[in-house]
Amino acid sequence: MTPAGVDSRGSEAHGPGTHGSRTGSSRRRRISALLLLLVGLVCLPVASGCDGDENGADGETTSSSTTGEGAQSGDIEGEVGDALEVGSALVTVRALQATFQPAVPAQRVSEQTPTAPAAGESFYQAYVRVENRETDPIRVDPNDFACAIGDTVVSIEPTLSGPLPRSLLKNASLDLLLTFKGPAGYEPLLLYNPPWYRGTVRVSPQAVGETTTTS
Repeated sequence: MTPAGVDSRGSEAHGPGTHGSRTGSSRRRRISALLLLLVGLVCLPVASGCDGDENGADGETTSSSTTGEGAQSGDIEGEVGDALEVGSALVTVRALQATFQPAVPAQRVSEQTPTAPAAGESFYQAYVRVENRETDPIRVDPNDFACAIGDTVVSIEPTLSGPLPRSLLKNASLDLLLTFKGPAGYEPLLLYNPPWYRGTVRVSPQAVGETTTTS
């Protein structure tokens, strides 16, 4: 009887301890799982925030490029005879001088009768060639030219300038005869501001006595 009783009491004495140990282990596993879940939830916003920093404050990737911008903008200066690269065009001023008897182009911007210069005024004429070197057409208009004479800037004389505006395809060129009227006795400075180029082209007469020598 005693062994049976001992076994019975032992079982009763050790049963609650074993149950408590199992319950403690189960609780620890649950706590560990909860901690892992919380850590995962906390890390998600952090990871998202890191991605946002790489792509920008609003999550969008931004980039900038200046490829080709230098060729399409900026002021250009040259002299008569220089072949100037103006965007996709090649501009050459072959002559720029004062004259009392201006030449008349075959096709004029205006068919009205030219007027003579007033006292103290003179005509100034420029011979210009514009050539398109790219696929996209460019518009060449005599009205995009002006001339700085002394302290004034004057537009073309339409009755003595031509031809009419036209678009140039690739490898096409246009010869222009441009006439200006302004104070006499000054050295002219030709100005060109085409709409397809962001900048001003300035061309001055070739220096007197300037020659090219070869040895």
